[in-house]
Amino acid sequence: MKSNIELSDKERRRIIKRSVESQPWKLKCTIAMEEFAELTQAISKQIRGYDNRIGLLEEMADAYICLEFLKSIFDITPEELQKAMDIKLQRERNKQR
Repeated sequence: MKSNIELSDKERRRIIKRSVESQPWKLKCTIAMEEFAELTQAISKQIRGYDNRIGLLEEMADAYICLEFLKSIFDITPEELQKAMDIKLQRERNKQR
């Protein structure tokens, strides 16, 4: 993607916080589910041979943003998420053996 936009981590957090505060949490959760569905569609298109890397990238970005919304809404700390990820990655490592 071509853009000169480069936000700091602090600015990203501020935008996420304001966005979560500006809409009801159930609406944000519904939006997140819709964005995850759009990512699913973009992945499906890639599998079927549609070469739309930018579309996939945009949907991945939307999904990451929505994960940040969910972390904020449900008060998930970075440490909690990292621990859960480590557990899942260890399971993935065990499957590779």
